[in-house]
Amino acid sequence: MGRRAHIITFGCQMNGRDSETMAGALEEAGHGIVAREEEADLLVVNSCSVRDGAETRALGRLRQLVGRRRSNRHLRVGVAGCMAQRLGEELFSLVPGLNFVLGTGQFARIAEVVGRLDAGEERIALLGLETAPCHRRPMGHGRPSASVTISTGCPMACSYCIVPRTRGTGTFRPMADIVREVELLAEGGTREVVLLGQIVNFYGQRHLPSVAGKSPFVQLLERINAVAGIERIRFLSPHPCGFREDLIRCFSDLPKLCHWVHLPLQSGSDRILRAMRRGYGRERALSLLLSLRRAFPEMSLSTDLIVGFPGEDDRDFQMTEELFSAVDFDMAYIFRYSPRTGTPAADRTDQVPDAVAAERQQILLRRLAETSLRRNRLFLHRTLPVFVEGFLEKNPNICLGHGFQGKKVFFPGSVRLLGRTVPVRVEEIGVSSLRGVAVENI
Repeated sequence: MGRRAHIITFGCQMNGRDSETMAGALEEAGHGIVAREEEADLLVVNSCSVRDGAETRALGRLRQLVGRRRSNRHLRVGVAGCMAQRLGEELFSLVPGLNFVLGTGQFARIAEVVGRLDAGEERIALLGLETAPCHRRPMGHGRPSASVTISTGCPMACSYCIVPRTRGTGTFRPMADIVREVELLAEGGTREVVLLGQIVNFYGQRHLPSVAGKSPFVQLLERINAVAGIERIRFLSPHPCGFREDLIRCFSDLPKLCHWVHLPLQSGSDRILRAMRRGYGRERALSLLLSLRRAFPEMSLSTDLIVGFPGEDDRDFQMTEELFSAVDFDMAYIFRYSPRTGTPAADRTDQVPDAVAAERQQILLRRLAETSLRRNRLFLHRTLPVFVEGFLEKNPNICLGHGFQGKKVFFPGSVRLLGRTVPVRVEEIGVSSLRGVAVENI
């Protein structure tokens, strides 16, 4: 008899896709996936290591879950993902009673782990980075929007980042496999795909040839754009290095490619960018973003920024603030620097006091509220085609979707609109979303 599994996911969309891989592997082995953790006899935490806080939350959750074994001796608890890869067997000491640790290269082996636990083993650690992304079968059949991983790991060596240690230095899937997965998703009812990778525009770099001046990533976008049934394409996240004219042209040439770019900048100071080992300078990043803004005035641009990086002084922060204002971002994720053990930046002696970093974070957040409202005002009283992805958890009569420019839109509707593109007239704007009404009799 199979187990009833529940997977708790922390972190990025890549982690969400990895959780789907584990769920698929368990289902293929005869186990069930349940929506409520109280119903499960197998609990898995898929963890994140990008910041200390993410690991702290995951560890706290694991200790809470292991505590339930006192009242349910059949319950098994494990951890997977980036924290599992980073800490390995040390987690058995940090969380007494933990049953298994599954690294980022081992997601497909979760059913094997369950079998070994059921055979009597109490502690199992399967670690090691994968040599190629693992995809047992397409996930998301019947969902309006589905994520498709095209690469894993990162070939960069940013001085603050733990990803190369937890995910490897970069592998990519064969293009034909990706396209076939998208075709299967489309046949199952998916209408939007989100391509995932630590650096998606590095896809196939140094391994696959450019064709007619088009990078492998642009070639992949063209092939997915041609898949019947797919209506929208998004991707996360590109890097300023390698974001060239051929990719910019895609937003004109490929009608299914949404006009939304999330481009992590991290800083607007050349000195800090060099210390971060980002591989580009302020002017390169600013030129790229302004060229996108000029070519596509309504395109949504978002970014990641780190404030309080070691050595960041007032002038460095001022340059970040100036760049932030010059671009008029629609959205940004603004983080205070968090030291990660094992990265060069963590060993620096010129750490910025947290109070200073917190103040800088608030300055940028206030600026973001202003620019987001200004950008959202462009869509007030206009009708947008909104792709319906879901509903408000607390009110299933309110549809949630995105416009072609990446704007989050809420409007009254019913479940039969799921997966459809609906014309919505925008009547209210907020900092992070738009609200409106459908203009057709639906």
